[in-house]
Amino acid sequence: MQGDRLVFELILNIALLVLIANLISKFRLIQKLILQENRSLKSQAFLSVVFGGMVVLSTYTGIDIGSYSLNTRVIGAMAAGLLGGPIVGLYASLIGAIYVYLFSAHQAFAMASAFSTMMFGLLGGGFYPYFQRGKWKYQDLFLLTCFAEVCDMVCLLRFTVPVEMALNTILEISLPMILLNASGILIFISSFNHMFIQQDIERSRQLQQASGLVRKCLPLLVKGLEDCDNMERFAKTILEETDWAGVVITSRSQIIACGQKEIDKNFQIGEKIPDIGVRVMETGRMETMSQVPLSSPWYEWMKEYSLVAAPFMIRDQAAGCLIVWVKKQWVFRKSELELHQHLVDLSSYQLALSELERQKDMRQKAEFKALQFQVNPHFLFNALNTVSCVCRENPIRARELLIILANYFRYNLNSEAYMVPFEKEMEHVRDYLELEKARFEEKLIITYDVPKDLELEIPTLILQPIVENAVRYGINREGKRIVTICAREEPKGCKVCICDEGKGMPEEVLKKLKSGESIGNSVGLSNVHKRMKSIYGEENGLHITSSKEGTCVKLCFGAESLRRL
Repeated sequence: MQGDRLVFELILNIALLVLIANLISKFRLIQKLILQENRSLKSQAFLSVVFGGMVVLSTYTGIDIGSYSLNTRVIGAMAAGLLGGPIVGLYASLIGAIYVYLFSAHQAFAMASAFSTMMFGLLGGGFYPYFQRGKWKYQDLFLLTCFAEVCDMVCLLRFTVPVEMALNTILEISLPMILLNASGILIFISSFNHMFIQQDIERSRQLQQASGLVRKCLPLLVKGLEDCDNMERFAKTILEETDWAGVVITSRSQIIACGQKEIDKNFQIGEKIPDIGVRVMETGRMETMSQVPLSSPWYEWMKEYSLVAAPFMIRDQAAGCLIVWVKKQWVFRKSELELHQHLVDLSSYQLALSELERQKDMRQKAEFKALQFQVNPHFLFNALNTVSCVCRENPIRARELLIILANYFRYNLNSEAYMVPFEKEMEHVRDYLELEKARFEEKLIITYDVPKDLELEIPTLILQPIVENAVRYGINREGKRIVTICAREEPKGCKVCICDEGKGMPEEVLKKLKSGESIGNSVGLSNVHKRMKSIYGEENGLHITSSKEGTCVKLCFGAESLRRL
């Protein structure tokens, strides 16, 4: 009967320690400190006090058997070393040893119990690296605790006087104390282990949810917050992938998209932004609101919901915000707040990239326009000279040429695009060559080898300067200007070649062109070279082959220029 009572009360003591372990393992601070590899002295001191308190509690709630107190102090002391490391194990067991020595029920066992308590902490700390590397098994922990209890019995025999008292006590308590404490530490450590496993599972679930949500949402932000259709899809995707009851997406000045699951009333696009949205855009930080103010026009239909808002930040400036609302609970779930912040942060990054691409595109267009204005006056000067020469001899033909010239400039003035279909660019080339044909007559021979069904988009006025250069300098030994225009579609894009049979380009001109230097008073060739590199990359400027037999200028347009109907 006495043995049954001892076992029962020892089990109660173990249950008390396990309950405490479950409670303290819920504290984020404890979790953080146990998982840290390099702890500060302050952190080690804090853990030492926590586990030292467990040793003291185990001793205080011990079961008196005659002059000896049967207790579970081995669990707290060894756990301090196994979970906190050698330093924590040393100081936690020291706290317990001091209490045991000073307040033990019988001084005959005080020295032995204090010494064994110190040994428990050091033993756990010694196995800390083995335990932390995950090499331990539960049977190893069971056997280690059994060994620690055997050492405790040896200490009792070594330090207790008289020896007969120690021997009788050991015979009475040894078996239940060894088995129950060894089993108890398994339950105690598994409480912490279960906490970390559950925490890891929850984090994995959150990461999967966040990754899936981000993967679906970020492509919708490529065109920025101004794309209303994409923003509506963005809001719909958020509602489908989360437990949030509703969502509002705003710009700096108004609501641009919204959606909800259960509420009959809805925010309207263009409405005034809720106060919480205005505040987060001013502060740049997330904000929660558990109670909508009574003065708010949305109080009646939002009073059962809590709101969370965070701003989309681009270069430290709020471009808009994301507001969500959830059904009121007694506590805000931190995982929901982290998911919201994670989504907003990555969305801000995507919006910043989109804005950067838009600015880059605008800069390219501005550069193209500036280069285009440099080319057009050059062409106009040559065209007017040609018409002027023809006007004296054949007014009717001159009128036709003026119409051709007018058509060219009408297109040039009306076109806002810097990329045009290849056939339209070829019409400009033919208009130019028609003017030059009137000037040189039979001394200008043009050959076209261009597919009629070539679907290609190229930069405006990219071919005409090359053709003009071929006409001007491509004079052969017979005094004729022979120009060939050839276009071929290739797997990697399209290649256009403009060749003449002149004397070739001087070597210094080719070097200046390659290095990007200006070429005399002529800007046409160098401008085209710069434009090609700007659009298609540094390796895709003009490719020129020149000799005494003539010059061939090759323009390579990437596969992205091809248009499939």
